[in-house]
Amino acid sequence: LFKCCESLPVMTAESVVNVINRVDEELRSEIVEAQAQVARFLTEQKQRADSVALESQRTLEDVKEHMLQKEQELSQIAEADDALQQRAREEESRLQELRRELEQLQTQENVLPAELQRLTKTHEHQRQLLTQRESAFQQLQLQKEQKITELDKGCSIYRKSLGLEFERMGDERLRLIFTNVDERAPSRAFSFQVFVDQIDRYHIENCEPPLTDLPALTEKLNRTNDFSAFVRGVRREFKRLCS
Repeated sequence: LFKCCESLPVMTAESVVNVINRVDEELRSEIVEAQAQVARFLTEQKQRADSVALESQRTLEDVKEHMLQKEQELSQIAEADDALQQRAREEESRLQELRRELEQLQTQENVLPAELQRLTKTHEHQRQLLTQRESAFQQLQLQKEQKITELDKGCSIYRKSLGLEFERMGDERLRLIFTNVDERAPSRAFSFQVFVDQIDRYHIENCEPPLTDLPALTEKLNRTNDFSAFVRGVRREFKRLCS
């Protein structure tokens, strides 16, 4: 050891100070460099962290937006599903209603032949009744025409002998006019109107001058159907008024 020490150069105090200063400067320089490197490293790491944080924030926002979009889609799907279910319920209700209507139509279809047969029989019965009534009406009209013809003939027979005239008044009425009744005024006219109703009964109206026994004479006419006797009876009553 002593030999090694002996081999080292002898350093003065100034030399030692210089060495120390140089080492100190080197150390300071290395420390500054190290600090600079550490600063650059920290800056880079911070930039990377900021970049990662920004990217993460962007990714998080994208995820949130995507989730919101999905939630909206799910909400729309749920609303569409509710609408479909409501429509399905309405369609089912309509289907049930159509089934009931179909059953009613089938029931009516089953009843229809019998109902049609009944209506056909009723129509045929009504047609027969109408035919019968038309025939009866025609027969009645024929009888009335015959009655009027008979009245015309009777009037013709008594026209000269009794001073009797007649004229048609419409509505199938005849007006009988008597003259030569009042000996004091042979041209004085006495009259009445006669018509036959639907049940073949005589009716007397507008008798001038009025006769108190006219209802009884009319009742006898409808009972005997002797119009000539009725005319003679009315003439006698008119003559009785003049006496």
